Amino acid sequence: MVGLNHPHSGMYLESLAALDEVEGIVLVDEDEAVLETTHVPKARARYRALGDALADPSVTHVLVALPNDRTPAALVRTIEAGKPVFTEKPGARSAAELRPVLDALRRRPVPFAIAYLNRAAPAVQQIRELYRGGAIGRLTSVELRMVTTQVAMRDPGHWLFKRQIAGGGVLAWLGCHWLDALAYVTGEQVERAQAQLATNSGEPIDVEDTAAVSFRTTGGAVGSMHAAYALAVGNPGYRNAGHDIVFVLRGTLGAIYYAGGRQEAPLMLESVAPGWRGAQRRTYQFTPPPSPGYGGLAGLDYFRAFLAGGAADGVPADATDALRLLETLDAIYEAGRTGRAVTVRRS
Repeated sequence: MVGLNHPHSGMYLESLAALDEVEGIVLVDEDEAVLETTHVPKARARYRALGDALADPSVTHVLVALPNDRTPAALVRTIEAGKPVFTEKPGARSAAELRPVLDALRRRPVPFAIAYLNRAAPAVQQIRELYRGGAIGRLTSVELRMVTTQVAMRDPGHWLFKRQIAGGGVLAWLGCHWLDALAYVTGEQVERAQAQLATNSGEPIDVEDTAAVSFRTTGGAVGSMHAAYALAVGNPGYRNAGHDIVFVLRGTLGAIYYAGGRQEAPLMLESVAPGWRGAQRRTYQFTPPPSPGYGGLAGLDYFRAFLAGGAADGVPADATDALRLLETLDAIYEAGRTGRAVTVRRS
């Protein structure tokens, strides 16, 4: 595991410790104090340099949890060493910075996964099954919302709030999860976007903490996303901080409604499609069992899919998925800067 001071590092280490497939964990961080004070039951070795860890024959897989500006170089080095690699999202500050990673994968194909763990969440899996089964017909309308606790509760001095390091703010840190889930569920990408981006927290940060995005998908649906660090009530830090989540898909034959976080409610399907119209309104309740680590039991399954060496039905998300998401973010940020609608440039 490379990077022990990332907001998710502790949760990742819990996940790795909980996985029977993981026999030992090699810790890597250039900060010697952090390296020596990080304790995990399966720790086998500690290195200050990635190169030393990659040269260790006991290292079979690598998890990269570094600041966004440093992630692409670490990914390329790991791929060139022939190690399967799992990376924190979004993987880079821009699509241009991630493309060398895809070039490295073409030269040296190894399993690659990025941490869009929402793909494995039971609610998202159910939405995908319903949508791809034809329950709402052709997609026409999308509503996404990802709102969480305020910047003041999340250490405003952290690199996540520095544009030069992070590349973007709440969209690049949290909005990306639901933009990726939209693509995973529907198979459609954002094709064109407009955006209003603001820094409203009053904290000394230089990335957006509030965003309203409107977009059109490749299939013609019109959608919106609201993402913000805006909740005054919640837990400090990044673990169980508190969220207000909405994922709504509407189509020619029905709609799927999901609300998560503090407004958790059963997923609801309304449908007049053949096979569903006998009960035009249905609900689905999810009660996940207690589980350690990042993303709970679904997160552990996501890691297992990576360790098994390949994706099944798009889980885990791969390098192409990471690139598509960064291309979308690039267009949204350009739209926010220019005040114009921007077509996403796909490579």
